[in-house]
Amino acid sequence: MTLQALVSPGPELTRAELVRYARQISLPHIGVEGQRRLKDARVLVLGAGGLGSPVLQYLAAAGVGTLGIADHDTVEVSNLQRQTIHTDASVGERKTASAAAAVRALNPFVSVIEHDEEVSPSNVLELVSEYDVVVDGTDNFEVQYILDAACALVGKPIVWGSVLRFDGQVTVFWATAPDGLDRMLSDLYPEQPGADPAESCSVAGVLGPVCAAIGAVMATETLKLLGGFGTPLLGRMLVHDALDASWSEVPFGHAAPSARAANIGEPYSITKQGVRATGPATKLFERSPVSDSPASDSVTVTELAELLAARERGEADFVLVDVREPHENQLVSIDGAELVPLGSILSDAAREILPPQEKVIVHCHHDGRSRHAAAVLRANGWEDVVFVQGGIDAWVAEVEPDKPRY
Repeated sequence: MTLQALVSPGPELTRAELVRYARQISLPHIGVEGQRRLKDARVLVLGAGGLGSPVLQYLAAAGVGTLGIADHDTVEVSNLQRQTIHTDASVGERKTASAAAAVRALNPFVSVIEHDEEVSPSNVLELVSEYDVVVDGTDNFEVQYILDAACALVGKPIVWGSVLRFDGQVTVFWATAPDGLDRMLSDLYPEQPGADPAESCSVAGVLGPVCAAIGAVMATETLKLLGGFGTPLLGRMLVHDALDASWSEVPFGHAAPSARAANIGEPYSITKQGVRATGPATKLFERSPVSDSPASDSVTVTELAELLAARERGEADFVLVDVREPHENQLVSIDGAELVPLGSILSDAAREILPPQEKVIVHCHHDGRSRHAAAVLRANGWEDVVFVQGGIDAWVAEVEPDKPRY
């Protein structure tokens, strides 16, 4: 089934952009509006290697407005056989810098953010909270389970791929997907596999074009989620065997609740302090779909303006919370809003700003993050929480048109 687009249409396309993306815009599933969605989209790609290379190249070429690249390695000669975003001249450079330069050379309309750091429990929430979709091109199960825990907390979909020898797999994990399509890494792997040095690319090997084939599917799944077209690979894993040139589909459902919890609880759990190492399985936050929120769980920007005026007169009492990132808040904000980025919504510091007994109104850029923030807060003890329909983008369009849109 087709899901709602993750991103609202961004600014109007320039003539240069219309020409560049003409063959893509001509697709009825995308069109000008879909291309504007891509222009406003933010995607984080973990790993600038064999899978990250084609993903970055195709997302950049497609016009995804902002690409984050997370890696903590340097380019080696042995990488070049499959990591096609790097060149011989890049050997010895940081992979993030090399990949970023290649993306900028491919499409100057794309903004690139370099995250030259290892993904860990201490930084993963901050990383994933800034983006609409996370693409996992890593080959490290420990990192993948940390990532799965963080993305479950902030409601971000993960496009996941893996390659080895002549084989590849790709699927989508999204802990808050609607209509029973929610899937997590634990549904595919109820127990974290142990690291086997013999099953690494450096030992077992990998055919370069297999990376390209799987990476192309990962890029396609990302574009489908951003634009809201096609049927995403939720609950289905696509398996490629290059030796016999076959593609097969393997459906998978929900793991037992205990296995789902153990996925995060051992060795990682989600807590109000973030993602931490732990022992026995600990309970995840209560997960509830955010896209099915009834209208009573939201307010329009016009209603918000009236509520703010009433609060100014002492006739209303509530906390308005901006769950965007600090750099977004610096661009434009609603007067009287408290900044609490989504990744820290359950922190002790946040609790002091929005205590559970208070009425809370949350907003973000559009309303994807705020919908999820409202659901998370309600699942953790807050009783009176609503989100702002359309977010600050709608606020500027309808209430304060003199403020900038982004």
